[in-house]
Amino acid sequence: MISIILFLLSVFCIIYYGIIIAYSGPKTSFIGFWPVAAMLSAFFAVFLQSSFFLSLPHVITLILKLFFITVILLFVILFLRISVCRSDADINADYLIVLGAIVRGETPSNALKERIQTAFDYLKTHEDAIAILTGYRNPQATISQGACMQKELRRLGIPAYRLLVEPDARTTYENFQFSKDYMTRLEPKTAFITSDFHLYRAKKIAAKCGYKNIKGIGAKTPTPLILHCYIREVFSVMKFFLHAL
Repeated sequence: MISIILFLLSVFCIIYYGIIIAYSGPKTSFIGFWPVAAMLSAFFAVFLQSSFFLSLPHVITLILKLFFITVILLFVILFLRISVCRSDADINADYLIVLGAIVRGETPSNALKERIQTAFDYLKTHEDAIAILTGYRNPQATISQGACMQKELRRLGIPAYRLLVEPDARTTYENFQFSKDYMTRLEPKTAFITSDFHLYRAKKIAAKCGYKNIKGIGAKTPTPLILHCYIREVFSVMKFFLHAL
């Protein structure tokens, strides 16, 4: 039964890999996970039915099963903690930090488009808020992520004086750390916008950077990439916790 499930999982990974390529291209971050997962699933589907595995002492097979069950449970727990993290309510911020995402040429990626739209919706209804648009120029881009967001928000009608561009941050930690240099108000109320799957880790990084009571707003993840982004984020959260040890 387990071998059948693993075989079906392998087929799913290959199909989903094709969907991601069709939607966002072969250079999508973390895309290599899916063919690797497909190969591992197929390998274990065969391995569990092999004469070698079936001939192992019962205690060895029990230890292996317990190990894999433990790994899967930890993965599921992290996945659930990330997925239940939601946007804060009743946010009235002086500064709105908008975290960057991939830009291609001068065109925002699908993820960045959602963050820009979420920022626009907030700035339109909170006319005193100042946006800090943070993100470096990634290799595929001709302008920085911050400048790209500024260009798109200007096009949507947000005045330039409300849009501060931070063009150097390469990581979420740097997004929050460098944005402090653009805040002139004392003890400002601060919020940030990122993709919904990233809220959980972003809040922890913001706290590590010294932000107190910072609020988070999640932008919608494009539907074809929801599973991909949440799986990728589980590994990113694991890495974050390991570095914190």
